[in-house]
Amino acid sequence: MNRPTRAHAREFGRYLRQWQGLLNLHDWRIAPRRGRAKGVMAEVTRELEHRLAGYRLGDTFGGTPITPHSLEATALHEMLHVLLHELVEMARAPGTTPDLLMSAEHRVINVLEKLLMPPEIE
Repeated sequence: MNRPTRAHAREFGRYLRQWQGLLNLHDWRIAPRRGRAKGVMAEVTRELEHRLAGYRLGDTFGGTPITPHSLEATALHEMLHVLLHELVEMARAPGTTPDLLMSAEHRVINVLEKLLMPPEIE
């Protein structure tokens, strides 16, 4: 089996914190949860009202080799779930106004713009 070690879990946590900063998710508390997620590379739970996300590394990476790149890519994937959570919840909520939905959408767009198109250096 392709099982992550405790060292992998610590490295994964460091990548999560790195992407939390890059994705401007400082208003979220990101905390490890006990145990391992079953049958997946990682999982994140989200509580919008408390701005709390709990994460667990999975019990297997399946056919994906466990490398710094795969750990970081998995951490980014999970943090993108956190970034998009508010937008998804607003889109589902009855009575969400177009202005609220546009605000949540622009939060995501503004973060991605800064990551994908850094400021021009003069």
